[in-house]
Amino acid sequence: MESSLHINQHKQQLPAFEGLFKTYYAALCTFAFDFVNRHELAEEIVQDTFLKVWERYDDLDIQVSVKAYLYRAVQNNCLNYIKQDRIRARYGHELLQQLESRITLMNMPAAPTPAERLENAELEHIAEKAIRKLPPQCQDVFRLSRFEQLSYPEISRQLGISVNTVKTQMTRALQRLRDELLPLLK
Repeated sequence: MESSLHINQHKQQLPAFEGLFKTYYAALCTFAFDFVNRHELAEEIVQDTFLKVWERYDDLDIQVSVKAYLYRAVQNNCLNYIKQDRIRARYGHELLQQLESRITLMNMPAAPTPAERLENAELEHIAEKAIRKLPPQCQDVFRLSRFEQLSYPEISRQLGISVNTVKTQMTRALQRLRDELLPLLK
């Protein structure tokens, strides 16, 4: 008996709800589009908003105008979508990076051959020799940046020099190493 009473109440409210839908749907879609920049998504958000309103129609106690309520509900749903989309994008990007790392590791040979180890050792020796030819401050900046993974501000604090000096020294180091090592790679 109670469920049939509920259905009858919904049937009586249907014309009023349809009127709300027809009156505000297009304008709310335009409003939602301003947030999400996709027509289909804007329509989906507005439809979901109307669906939620319909599902709670009996319990709603709207203290402001219906128009203001609908616009606020659509705005909140758009902002929730944007927030969720950013979370999905961030975690999706991190997941993609992890996957790429695993693929790279799978494609690498398990252990270098003796010839590859010898070649790598020779290259490391040549690179180290070239780094030692740099002026002392250039060497320090290069080693802290490339081997210790320090940022320019961290290097600046550690060496007691300005960030601009760090940038200049790093540029000089890279240019000199390029000039020294590039002919060997040809």
